[in-house]
Amino acid sequence: MTAASALIVQIRNRVNLSTDDARVTDANLLDFINQAMQDVESQKDWPWRQKVETITINASDNDYTPAADWRTTLSLTLVDPPAVLQKRTWKWTRRYAWSELTGIPAYYTEHAGVLYLYPTPDASYSMQHRYLETTDVLGSTSATVGNPDWFDSVLVTKSASYVAQKLRDSELYQMLETQYKQQLRAFADDVSRSYEPVTIATRRDWEYG
Repeated sequence: MTAASALIVQIRNRVNLSTDDARVTDANLLDFINQAMQDVESQKDWPWRQKVETITINASDNDYTPAADWRTTLSLTLVDPPAVLQKRTWKWTRRYAWSELTGIPAYYTEHAGVLYLYPTPDASYSMQHRYLETTDVLGSTSATVGNPDWFDSVLVTKSASYVAQKLRDSELYQMLETQYKQQLRAFADDVSRSYEPVTIATRRDWEYG
């Protein structure tokens, strides 16, 4: 994983910006890298941001607070019996919340940082929770980014576009934004071909996996 300081050198080279140019400082560039990371993470569920945790839900306990680095849930799967829970809106699950129905959980919803399962579990169940982790915030130029090294060029291009914007160079900005979108599409295609698909645990996975 690459340190922010190395990315800053690449960004300066990309826009031909010397280290003594007071218009854009290293602190500015660190902010731009953080902004670029946020933008990149919003574009796709990149596999290096995916994690899996095993959780145990007790009988009559239908809520679970995910790991501290949880950003959003990708899937929630019962281990035994094997089944993939289907996501529903908070409003949709109110029909279950207002009843005393219990059973094997079949649905879940997210609300205020908590996962709720329905029907309410009638026994203790083990589950696999696959989720996207929160995006890193680099606090110094010595900090490293969380993506693979081969993905650095995307961050450099997006960060460089912020530099062009700050310098009010509209032509350079448009060129870099076009390159950024092209790189995103290319990398997204490569990732889709290179990483393994979701494991098929039940027939419903074919529709929702």
